Amino acid sequence: MSVRERTVGFLRQRVFTPMALGVVILSLSLTAAFLGLVGLISGAPLDVSARLPAYSLVMGIVFVVAILRLDSPNREGMMVLVSTSGIAVLAFVLVGLATEGVMYTMVRPDEVLTSNLIFYFAAAGLVCTGVVFWALHHWREFATNDSRL
Repeated sequence: MSVRERTVGFLRQRVFTPMALGVVILSLSLTAAFLGLVGLISGAPLDVSARLPAYSLVMGIVFVVAILRLDSPNREGMMVLVSTSGIAVLAFVLVGLATEGVMYTMVRPDEVLTSNLIFYFAAAGLVCTGVVFWALHHWREFATNDSRL
């Protein structure tokens, strides 16, 4: 086996995995969301109301997909509905802020790129991604009513 074949095999097995793809997508989305929050707070000329119907559509799609994925006969219906609602609202906020972050970067690239703001938000996005993955792996520890906490 050549060095090239071993390298390609390593990259396919260890780097280009669904989890790595998830880390990249979530980190980029959070970075854009942080920029969107700054854009909204700073009063940049963002036409949020024009894109609000699209954000609502995304929320509806995420709600239906989450219901279909989470609902099963062995799960309590109210818990599925509450979880699905939370996921849909989170998708609405994340997609909305991330889109506004992209728009803010397009409208005011000088404020984003020259101030190194994007690097700080990229670091924050990576940290938040790590916390999210950790929380998803350990959520049962917090969901149980354990007196040791």
